[in-house]
Formats: sequence, C-alpha cells, structure tokens
Amino acid sequence: MRVTTARGAGFDTLAGMGHFDEDLYALRKRVQRLATDHAWTEDPPSRTRHFVTNVRTFRDEGDDLQVESALLLFRSRGDTREADLISAGRTDLLRATADGLRLARREIIVDESVLRTQNLAVFL
Repeated sequence: MRVTTARGAGFDTLAGMGHFDEDLYALRKRVQRLATDHAWTEDPPSRTRHFVTNVRTFRDEGDDLQVESALLLFRSRGDTREADLISAGRTDLLRATADGLRLARREIIVDESVLRTQNLAVFL
C-alpha cells in the first residue's frame, strides 16, 4: 500500500498492507460471485478500459520472468458520477509450464495513498 511520508524517509509503501491480498481460491470465488445476484456493486457493470504501458521483462530464477509495467484504469458507472482514474505500477512473476507462461504472482502498487473510487470491484 502506498503511504505519504516525509522526504528522505526511505520508503513510500508499507509491506504487508494492501487493499487486497488474494490467492487463487479467493480470485475464483470473486469471479463466480459476479454471476450471482449478490454482485450488486457491478450491476449495472462498470465501463472499464485498461491501459498497460512501459512493459519491461527480466529473467528471474530458473525460467521465471519478472514483468514490470505501468497501468491506468478508466472506469465509469452510469451517468451520475465522475469517472475513476486509477494509476499504478504492476510487477508480475510469470512461470513457465507445459501449457506456456502462467501468472504466479502479481503485485500492484497504486500511485495514490487514498483510493478515491466508490468501490474496487474491478480487477486491476
């Protein structure tokens, strides 16, 4: 999670803190929930556009790839609220499998300390 600190503090994120900390089970349940009547935060669905840029890859241990990128999410809901813009840096760990590269880990650091969106029911 991004934090606002004094210049020279030596850090601008807090390890172990986050808006989400989900594993594969939690992600599956979140996706399954979208198909139920209980997903009211996304009814009607948000209109989203993801921009991913500045993609850089680095070799990690073994055949793993570390991928760093910048992302910008545009999200609008209905016609009564201002649209959300969420800017973040993303680091992915891709692991080589028999079926190709698979996402093994993802860390997203949002650029703002306080999210100004009404909810965060979409995937970054």
